[in-house]
Amino acid sequence: MLSLFKPRLPVDAEEFEWLLAGFAWLMREFGGVERIEVTPLVLPTLAFFPPSKLEGHDRALELFGQVKALCGMADWQCDLLPGAAERERQIVTAHALRHHSSPPLGTFGHDNGRYYITYNPSTLAQPPSLVATFAHELSHYLLHTAETSPPGGRELREHATDLGAVFMGFGTFLANSAKSFRQFQNFGEQGWEMRGQGYLSENALVTALALFVLLSGTDAAAAERDLKDYLRKPFRAALAVIRRGYPHLAASIAAVDLGEWR
Repeated sequence: MLSLFKPRLPVDAEEFEWLLAGFAWLMREFGGVERIEVTPLVLPTLAFFPPSKLEGHDRALELFGQVKALCGMADWQCDLLPGAAERERQIVTAHALRHHSSPPLGTFGHDNGRYYITYNPSTLAQPPSLVATFAHELSHYLLHTAETSPPGGRELREHATDLGAVFMGFGTFLANSAKSFRQFQNFGEQGWEMRGQGYLSENALVTALALFVLLSGTDAAAAERDLKDYLRKPFRAALAVIRRGYPHLAASIAAVDLGEWR
């Protein structure tokens, strides 16, 4: 009966095994545990993102440069371009249109040896979301250089891209941005709006963040402090279960047989 009161992982066993395999693949492709040990946990603080007076695309370029540097990709050639913005919701007073095909928050592409990332200009009003987008798209760039496919192959490549952003230190940003729920009021209309971002669920992202914290030796309290309130409990649960079940986490991940995921 006592086992009923022990913390449980926020994800099921199969998804957790994929997260372990994903970290194993990322570490083998991009520098091992040694890389994680020197990768900072990036937080939404002035230490990482100082105040700025820039606006519009200049502000986006500034944030993009900061995220590139924190990813260890400062010298990687990549152009940042504004993409399509959100379409106007308003039709007539007190009626709002919810588009099911909103422009993407970001894209990654390459052409004739040049690489580029686009972003949705509407997200300039939400810098943490924009940072998460940049981290995800730069993870695309990183994974583009891999010699092998991520666990699960092409079908899970976008999920591996989210995980790559966690691997590069942006787990708090991705977890906090996975779902946004905000109130709006303008032009005689008001209501609530919910939007999803990324591919891994919030629970998967806080579990991945727990793996990063334990592998890197980062202060778990600092990671928890900057998570949304309702994400802190599953994050603590993931930490507790992983500490108990994987006392030698780096060695356990190094022993993962990636052949089982091909």
